[in-house]
Amino acid sequence: MARFLVIGFGNPLRSDDAVGWVVARRLSTELPGDAARVIAAHQLLPEMAEEVSRAERVVFVDATETGSAGDISEKLVEASSTRTDTHELSPAAILTLAQELYGKCPPAHLLTIAGETFETGEQLSASVTESIPRVIERIKALLREQA
Repeated sequence: MARFLVIGFGNPLRSDDAVGWVVARRLSTELPGDAARVIAAHQLLPEMAEEVSRAERVVFVDATETGSAGDISEKLVEASSTRTDTHELSPAAILTLAQELYGKCPPAHLLTIAGETFETGEQLSASVTESIPRVIERIKALLREQA
């Protein structure tokens, strides 16, 4: 099992909402197979908590409607002290499930990329597309720190 886990999530049919998914797909082709476990998902799922609990560090990648299109933000994420609702899971909720169910909650980062449009479509906006290499480089830097 890889010590470093990347979960990129978003809807590939909702324009810029797909950026987390796209980052994960691209990253999975750029990293050596044993460097990290990379998951591209439409949404966070409760069963991801087990894999999160086995990682030493987790990076979540998602789109946000907040900020100027293409802006990247990063924050540390911690497990929440409140009970999780499995209808819409956040990175904090996944970490909480990992702690509650498996007794381990690794350090986690959330990288968000501000989207321009979230309408139905399969194309990312130019500003979001231009931000992808910077997001991938940041994830690679976190991976180097982990080594």
